[in-house]
Amino acid sequence: MANVTENFAQAGEYRTHYWEVGEGENVLMLHSADPGSGGWLEFRENMEVLGRQFRVLAPDIIGFGKTDSPTRDLRHPAYVEHMVQFLDALGVKKTHLIGNCRGGLISISIAAEHPERVGRVILIGNAGGGIPPELEQKALAPYANYTATRENLQAHLERAYFNAERWRPPEIFDQYLESSARQYGAYTKLGCYPMDVPNLRPLLAKMTVPVLFVTGKENKILPIEQALIAFGMTPGAKLYAMSSCGLHAQTEHPEEFNRIALTFLKGELN
Repeated sequence: MANVTENFAQAGEYRTHYWEVGEGENVLMLHSADPGSGGWLEFRENMEVLGRQFRVLAPDIIGFGKTDSPTRDLRHPAYVEHMVQFLDALGVKKTHLIGNCRGGLISISIAAEHPERVGRVILIGNAGGGIPPELEQKALAPYANYTATRENLQAHLERAYFNAERWRPPEIFDQYLESSARQYGAYTKLGCYPMDVPNLRPLLAKMTVPVLFVTGKENKILPIEQALIAFGMTPGAKLYAMSSCGLHAQTEHPEEFNRIALTFLKGELN
């Protein structure tokens, strides 16, 4: 992709891999916890377009892509702190946030805990957590029990996408598979799956920055009904739903997503 550069930054204890393109106001794009995911893999259809009007940063969160693996069991606050440290390392004082699923959870916490550093927030396929504690392990099981085989990755992507065959060409699938083998190899050495699912709906209810929910009508992982609940409790929020779409609206319908994202980020969505 023209103008998109690949870089590393030391964010706290983690050497952090990221992609960057463009100039102007900052946009931090945070990916999901799909096995093998990363900044470029999830936002490859968006960075260059958004980078024509913004400075876009798409890092790999802890343990994903080429960012350092965790050396201990981590909970949600560690991922939030890591991204704040990443912004500090790059000298970013204020940014818009675009978060997909897990990246959305991180985005909610950054916006709630550091509202002075956040402009606008786009939450893709995100319901703000809200999973009862007794159901958390069941919800995490497809991620925690994943092993890096072609069959397992295919099964996961078929849950995540409305049409997995269309939106994960062979070369992209192979990158997911290779990255997931590295990621889960580190988890095996660690002896655990280092993530939880916090309930951030109380933070959504007190949100002070503009929020746009973008959700897929056929989202199997975070059903649209959950997005509606989160939308309904977030002050001043907007909701945009796409048909024939699962968890990854930005990849499944990139032209439509890019258009609505640019309109919202520029404050022109009425």
